[in-house]
Amino acid sequence: MTYFTEEKTKPYKSERKSNLTAVSAVVEAIKKELGLDEDFFTVVKVWKQETGIEDAEICGYKDGTIFVQTPYSAALQEITLRKKEIIKKLNQYIGSKKIKNIKVTIK
Repeated sequence: MTYFTEEKTKPYKSERKSNLTAVSAVVEAIKKELGLDEDFFTVVKVWKQETGIEDAEICGYKDGTIFVQTPYSAALQEITLRKKEIIKKLNQYIGSKKIKNIKVTIK
């Protein structure tokens, strides 16, 4: 018994759609999800300059609150006492009143 098979011709190069996403799009999505916009990065840049406190660093931002960590209770006290002044200065840099509070913890 003889069997005949049909040979199907396939194109030499098949066109594939890429399911990859550009890194820049992923980074932008993450920044948006975390609330990290250009204003946040401006605040991080001018933080030490405007507060004069070398031992306190911004570790987060969410819903108008900046989260700051410091190893010293003296820095915590100074930020707490000057909170309204610091918020006012930082809001002037970004041109809006996005920053409403500063929470400081000792690391």
